[in-house]
Amino acid sequence: MTDTLQNNCKYISKKNKTLAEKLQSVQNFDKNLSLELNFAGEYNLMIDGIPVHSLTGAVEEAKDIALSTAHNDYGTLHVIYGIGLGYLADEFIQSLKGKVIVYEPDIQTLAFVLSAVDLSQSFDSERLFFASNFEELKQLLYKLYRFKSNVTFSYLDYYKGHGNDFDEFNRLLRQEIILIEHNYTFQVNNTRDFFYSTLKRLAQKYKLKQLTGYKNALKNVPAIIASAGPSLSKNIDFLKKYQNKAVIFSVGTALSTLYNNGITPDFLNVIEKINTSHHYNLPFSKDIAIICEQFSEPAYLDIPFKEKFITSSLENDDARWFLEKAELPFIDFETKGTVAYHALYCAYYLGCSPIILLGQDLAYSDGECYSKGSKFEDLSCIFDTETQSYKIIAKDFDKFKDAYCASVDWAEEKKVRSANARLRNLNQNLVTVKGQNNNLLPTDSVYSLFINYLQDFAQRYKEKESLLLINASTGGALIQGFDIMPLEDAIKQYVPENYNKTESMKNFYNIKKFSGFDTQKVKKNLLKDIDVMNTILKIATPAAKQAEKLVLICQNQENTSEAQNLLNKIVSVYVRIVNDYMLKYRIIKILTAKEYSDVAYLTRENPAADSEEVIKNLAAAYNAYFQSCIANLDKTMKILNDVIKELEN
Repeated sequence: MTDTLQNNCKYISKKNKTLAEKLQSVQNFDKNLSLELNFAGEYNLMIDGIPVHSLTGAVEEAKDIALSTAHNDYGTLHVIYGIGLGYLADEFIQSLKGKVIVYEPDIQTLAFVLSAVDLSQSFDSERLFFASNFEELKQLLYKLYRFKSNVTFSYLDYYKGHGNDFDEFNRLLRQEIILIEHNYTFQVNNTRDFFYSTLKRLAQKYKLKQLTGYKNALKNVPAIIASAGPSLSKNIDFLKKYQNKAVIFSVGTALSTLYNNGITPDFLNVIEKINTSHHYNLPFSKDIAIICEQFSEPAYLDIPFKEKFITSSLENDDARWFLEKAELPFIDFETKGTVAYHALYCAYYLGCSPIILLGQDLAYSDGECYSKGSKFEDLSCIFDTETQSYKIIAKDFDKFKDAYCASVDWAEEKKVRSANARLRNLNQNLVTVKGQNNNLLPTDSVYSLFINYLQDFAQRYKEKESLLLINASTGGALIQGFDIMPLEDAIKQYVPENYNKTESMKNFYNIKKFSGFDTQKVKKNLLKDIDVMNTILKIATPAAKQAEKLVLICQNQENTSEAQNLLNKIVSVYVRIVNDYMLKYRIIKILTAKEYSDVAYLTRENPAADSEEVIKNLAAAYNAYFQSCIANLDKTMKILNDVIKELEN
């Protein structure tokens, strides 16, 4: 091992010890790797006799690529495919803002280059990172991504032609970026709403059984996830015939279709924050167990289900807060914001296999948007020959309007506007995805995101857990990692003839599990949160008045020195709240997430508040932070005091 490699590995080890150890263990090289001078007198990496960099100027080539990048902010993540001789990584560090991640899947090439090129100057910037496989890259992306971060993708022409996994990497990277951006932005913008939804009838939610206490309780029991896509109605006769051959998890919108066809599911999954009880308040609900998230709108508490379970997906801070207040353990659970995924994860967590998706078309196949018998069966996706594009229509607008507005008591005019707005939104979000027959199918952009979630699930759990994953939503979108198979074939192939789920469900209900609910613990921890919020109110109230004054000064373009002094005082209070409270108390993080992220973005991109425009923008952001902070602290304390009273009764 050369001194250069050892020095480079010293830096890499700080961020990725495993990669550093892999590099240091490389002894032999299968490829023909060498260095040769190009026409500009620069060293060029040769791989099997082929030059990686430009023959006329490797440095100029790197400069041109850096100049062509679409984004250059402090929060930007620059992903570079292939190490080359490090020219590109060095140029990005020297001329661009943001962090640089070099992805080099060939560990021998990476070891060879890092043995020859000292990158210590770039490493000293603390902005250079390496990944040798996609899992390492994912971890870096999730670790480094910040609110409003942009991600760029750059590469040398050599790698596009000679990188064996280049196209697949490009696809996976785009998919991962979509997921990260969606998840991060969703968390920032919605965490407070989810929290307030969690607070609704909180005391009653704590008394529910937690599904996480039933790990593998249905080990190797076949499961069907019934969603409301068109393939559900196409397979409804088979589902009715084989309903005793598998445990059935139903999403709320599919329940009426099942009810109308004499099929009783075993579990109903509901994660909506709005009241959707009109979907599942049916005569046979007493024979079904419902599984909800802690943020689910609590109308289900008034329906006499056979059993009520609650899950807390650790993707959300409100779930972690919910568990912390009861001093309950954090157990990995996922929802991804989609009820079908929630049902899938419940089946996986309970140990079910095979897991069969039905009605999970995630595309508008055969012009149908939903299964027949569902609330929205009148929505159709047609091809408009005039515009040469797909569009969604309501075959019976009044029926669609009444179904869409069933949970609200609005005037007719407002219902019409709302239903029309929903149709416009559906049409604005129409995209195409790959179908199971290698065709393109119209779908909603959110559905395309759900496809990514399901594919990610298969990638992470299929082989690791020896899961049988089947997609019986024939004719719908292609979901990689799930075997495509008609429902009847899947049942005949994977479910023993003598299997009957009655015994499985009987054993499941006989398991004695408790939520771990302790009234005194919850009350004690809620009172602690109230004390913290009262303390912050005393600190934040004067700062809020200063922030309002600063906004007025900036609007009137008055004394800039006074503005700077005020800004310094406001920043001091803000930093105190962040360091002493937000980083220590989850409830403060939740209540200030959106405004904190806006401030953090501005301060990240403007490290020096050295202009009137920057100060004006910061003044508006800090003012929004403090005003929102005070309003939400007041609101939350009132709610928690009511919860405590309910706990005491």
